[in-house]
Amino acid sequence: MQVAKVNNIQIVDIGPNPHNPRRLFDEEPMSVLRESVKKLGILVPVTVYKAPIGHRPAREKFILLDGERRWRCAKELEISKVPAIIVERPSDTQNILTMFHIHNVREGWQLMPTALKLKTLMNQLGETNERKLSELTKLSVAQIRRCKILLTYSDRFQEMMLAPPTARMKADFFIELDRIRRPAMEDGFEPWISRGDDRCVEILLNKYQSEVIKAVTDFRQLAEIYRAAKGRRQKRLANEFSRFLDEPKREIDDINVPGATFAKESKEIHRSAKRLLAQVENIDFDMISSNTDLIKTLQVLMQLLNDKLTGSLLLGAKDATAVDDDSGNL
Repeated sequence: MQVAKVNNIQIVDIGPNPHNPRRLFDEEPMSVLRESVKKLGILVPVTVYKAPIGHRPAREKFILLDGERRWRCAKELEISKVPAIIVERPSDTQNILTMFHIHNVREGWQLMPTALKLKTLMNQLGETNERKLSELTKLSVAQIRRCKILLTYSDRFQEMMLAPPTARMKADFFIELDRIRRPAMEDGFEPWISRGDDRCVEILLNKYQSEVIKAVTDFRQLAEIYRAAKGRRQKRLANEFSRFLDEPKREIDDINVPGATFAKESKEIHRSAKRLLAQVENIDFDMISSNTDLIKTLQVLMQLLNDKLTGSLLLGAKDATAVDDDSGNL
């Protein structure tokens, strides 16, 4: 194996890679690296390739393939030369895939920049299959799916995920929001469609930022209400959901759709079940055998509970399979 030659290249001759998904360089980790470079220099050479003919700006003779954070630190410290390995210029597709492979063994990128570069790759290859994209990029299937969700939001919300740390919205908000957003849009849910997708996202974002919605996982509760109310409760849900959107202080728990707002009902069921459990434990066998109405009621209750529990266990098994799918364990 031939050892790659390390060259000392003028830092002004090197430019950033236009295909690098790492668009966010947060100050805290950069300050740690900057201090290391200041004390020890650049210990790991950057990797570059010769800039193509006609590249702008013309002063940039080389383009970074790996090491932009080290290069940025060197520039800030006014280091004139950096150690670099020169490799053959890759195609655009090879360039992007190289970036993904480097990401796979380095500190992770933020999800939104990753999603944008994944979009470029999908467009270049004409490929949207999650398994194939996972094989190409070495991202997990779950990461691919999360990226594809973020790409469905408009530019204004994507830019929020690319903002500096103090103003940045986390991608988790938009991913969890999609649990209610996607079915509402697919079903043509009137309160969502009439206001428009961007407006509904903005309303829910404001509720989250003002802590009316306490956590991003609360959107799962909203999605459960939506699923439970589909069908004969749809009109009631539409009215309640409209109020929820139109009233800034109205919380998810304030959505009142009988049979669908399980968050409140589950607490009451739990309390009632505990009382019933204590009562049944204290019942005498003789009392049961002499009361036919009680026997019939308990039999109906037993059958109903059995049916409900069996159904919930089956649903739980299905959800567990979906989680495995999301984690890439396919």
